[in-house]
Amino acid sequence: MKDLELFQSLSPEEKHEIMKLAHGKTYLKGEMVFFEGDPADTIYLIKSGIVLLYKVSEKGKEVSLGILQENDIFGENTIFDDIQHTMNAKALENTFVCTCNKKDLPELLKDPMISLKIIKLLGDKLNNYTEQMATLAFQDVKGRVLDVLIRLAREYGEMTPEGIRINLLLNHQDLANLVNASRVMVTNTINELKREGVIRVNKRFFFILNSSLIKKNFYVENV
Repeated sequence: MKDLELFQSLSPEEKHEIMKLAHGKTYLKGEMVFFEGDPADTIYLIKSGIVLLYKVSEKGKEVSLGILQENDIFGENTIFDDIQHTMNAKALENTFVCTCNKKDLPELLKDPMISLKIIKLLGDKLNNYTEQMATLAFQDVKGRVLDVLIRLAREYGEMTPEGIRINLLLNHQDLANLVNASRVMVTNTINELKREGVIRVNKRFFFILNSSLIKKNFYVENV
């Protein structure tokens, strides 16, 4: 936990005190971290791995809300009293998290820099949700699929000779859940983007072939 970006401003002594509050836990790929409606009594900080946040409609349709990675925080509902989780959280790959119980939150938040970083992380998450809702409201399926792929490329992209590879294993249903469309519509859209030379797919990895689509603040490591 002491190596998480959130705590880098602390002295070694302060990091040692923070470590006393945390408990590490590993979730295997596909394992649920929590379900919607479970008591929100723990805050989670991702050390490694990937977590999917999603909701399920009354008819059983899954809608993905976000994909979180190293240094992200979730389960922030625990900041409030007697609150239940409003979404589900599932590990997309083997994931190690540091957890902090509600009763220990005051100690965790007493450092102003940590509090500000948590506020920023939660603000970034809210902005991301707002952008997603705007995309769903104002773009067609093709625009939504391309928007999600570009966003994932910014967060998980790696420059390769084949293009910018999104280092997440995604199938068509995963994308359908992210853009709130049917799998058939997403499949048709992916085939159209492939014909246009915008993307390619190799062994379930998506590649963005037109790097100009990625915003200028996108950073990828050179191979």
